[in-house]
Amino acid sequence: MKIMTLNAHSHGVDLPAGIFEKNLDYLADCILQQQVDVIALQEVCQTQSADTVKAGQIHRFIAAGGEEGIDDLAEAGKKTVIRQDNYVWRLIQKLEQKGSQYDWTWDGIKTGYGIFDEGLAIISKFPIENVQTYYLSNSRDYQNWKTRKAIAADVSVGAQKVCFACTHMGWWEDEEEPFASQMDLLQKELSEKEGKIFLMGDFNSPAKERNTGYDYVKNYGWLDTWQLAGNGIHEITVPGKIDGWSEEAEKGLCIDYIWANHPANVVSSRIVFSGQKEPVISDHFGILAEINEK
Repeated sequence: MKIMTLNAHSHGVDLPAGIFEKNLDYLADCILQQQVDVIALQEVCQTQSADTVKAGQIHRFIAAGGEEGIDDLAEAGKKTVIRQDNYVWRLIQKLEQKGSQYDWTWDGIKTGYGIFDEGLAIISKFPIENVQTYYLSNSRDYQNWKTRKAIAADVSVGAQKVCFACTHMGWWEDEEEPFASQMDLLQKELSEKEGKIFLMGDFNSPAKERNTGYDYVKNYGWLDTWQLAGNGIHEITVPGKIDGWSEEAEKGLCIDYIWANHPANVVSSRIVFSGQKEPVISDHFGILAEINEK
């Protein structure tokens, strides 16, 4: 199977509509050409003022708790609300138009740039059986940009049940919302699951830094699939300055990963959407791994 992670940075402020659509087309084409089975996406946004998508228009959406479907109204405590420019919903539409259907889930985490619902998404060619979301930050304030979550989808891969988790973590040295406490909470939740787990996302932790976030994840026993593939030094996933990283990112950083809780047979792992084989569609590059699981 092939799995991908990408911080989509889907709705840049004042991003032209034409670029938004082209980025979606490039992502959909890559998924289909490479036959990617599971994709974890971070910074998956929708404009809070956009019209709501009617429930009957949405198919194969699995909300947290395993409940299919959405509400038409954005009422607190109700089901997920999907709006017309929701990045993952638009991606699913494009995949359907090209003749391919995926199960999918999305959960809003916080308000981004004052105008977006920013969330996490997982799409899967395999059936999604159940979805859970976990708060990782102390804050649960939807207006607080430091609020963090993880989303986990239990997926049927043949006769196996495999969990694919997606997260976008805070920073190691953040005094209010430190990385370590977020990883502790995530580890506690995922350790209650049985079987194989792939943990994917933007960890805001450079691979080259010792005794910070990258090593903290490894010390919990997680295995970096980039290394399991036999690759050498991590290639960059952030090519320059972005929000949260300025001078540190001038020469590029690797802060995006696919981790496994077991010694997965990783056939290959490579950077995608870097401008080489695929166009750049975000301020992050993605990672595509091929796994040969029995």
